[in-house]
Amino acid sequence: MIGLLSPAGRAALAGLLRADPLLGFDFDGTLAPIRPRPDQVWMDARPAAAFAELARRLPVAVVTGRGVADVRPRLAGTPRWVIGNHGAEGMPGADPARLAAQAAVCAGWHAQLGGVSTALGDGVVLEDKRYTLCLHYRQTPDHEAARRALAARIAALQPAPEVVGGKCVFNLLPAGSVDKFGALRELARRMGTENVFFIGDDENDELVFRRAPPSWVTVKVGADGPSAARFGVPDQASVADCLELLLALSGEGLRDEPTTRLMPFA
Repeated sequence: MIGLLSPAGRAALAGLLRADPLLGFDFDGTLAPIRPRPDQVWMDARPAAAFAELARRLPVAVVTGRGVADVRPRLAGTPRWVIGNHGAEGMPGADPARLAAQAAVCAGWHAQLGGVSTALGDGVVLEDKRYTLCLHYRQTPDHEAARRALAARIAALQPAPEVVGGKCVFNLLPAGSVDKFGALRELARRMGTENVFFIGDDENDELVFRRAPPSWVTVKVGADGPSAARFGVPDQASVADCLELLLALSGEGLRDEPTTRLMPFA
């Protein structure tokens, strides 16, 4: 990966912004730092200010695994699109019958997983987001043991889910669900553009990075392992620099150039 804050990264962003792009953002671990519990996650002041201004000026989409009602109050400003449940919720023109079918599948899984937290001990959290489910195990004393136990429970579910891993979490999606890449591609189509910026930090964002066409600028947050993204930033705190750089390059930045943490990504 190339550092987004390097000369090459800045040049790629400048070129993209001249081409009327869609700007896409993950939430947890990207716009906001990861916390021990999902309900503790909020945007910090500096990225919140830059994001609100960016959303005021340009077509911005937040595409997250959270439900729309959950993530919307955690966002600064008013992005044009807030897409939840990995792409299933909040899409323009979504089929209500398909959403109802996904909700029914998830309700069935929830019933099958009843008592999972008790069975596996403290620290396992089943999060029901209606159209997808999440099994969090960040707070368990032994992450690997919890991961193996949860994987066994998931393997027994009927119908079989599409499983997307993450940082101490299993995301369970009904078969055929819209994913983050499909959501971004459809939003870009509706805008009439082939140019997309997307930044994220987790395994479900790698689905976008791997499938993105050459006209997209994809950015991985953090240095935890290999990534298919074209560019990277060192950590979640660096996302504020990214937002401020986007503002500066769009011509009306909160400051002429970002002034802090502009180290190349290693």
